[in-house]
Amino acid sequence: MSFSFVVDASVAVKWIVPEEQSELAEDLVTGGGSLHAPAFIFIEIANALWKKMRLGGLEEDQAAVRLVRARRAPLILWQGEEPLPATLALAKELDHAIYDCAYLALALELDAVYVTADQRFWRKAQAIPRLQDRIVLLRDLAQAAEHA
Repeated sequence: MSFSFVVDASVAVKWIVPEEQSELAEDLVTGGGSLHAPAFIFIEIANALWKKMRLGGLEEDQAAVRLVRARRAPLILWQGEEPLPATLALAKELDHAIYDCAYLALALELDAVYVTADQRFWRKAQAIPRLQDRIVLLRDLAQAAEHA
């Protein structure tokens, strides 16, 4: 059985920068499911790489190479077709940034599961019963797949 997932930059960065849970993120790529994201994911990945540069953990040339590598990820990109009215409604309901809510709205639209490493956003979404099975933390994905 093949699954559809929406992944955000908190997961995608783990494909290109070794860090905690990178192996779990790589399992998503090799697991056979389809991976979706809004096209702006690359802006968010670049921002995460910039933050690592600022903190001294990554040189500019290393970040540039990793950004190119990220562009090769097997993502099905959504070029602004994500459900924007639903995104706005979720942002209001969760009192959270539009960017994260766009990933969640896309997951709802595609009948997919949104995978994130963002515990703060995950906790907010878990407070809404209809969203609880639509968003999963990367660390919990293997366990969620066993119960699917």
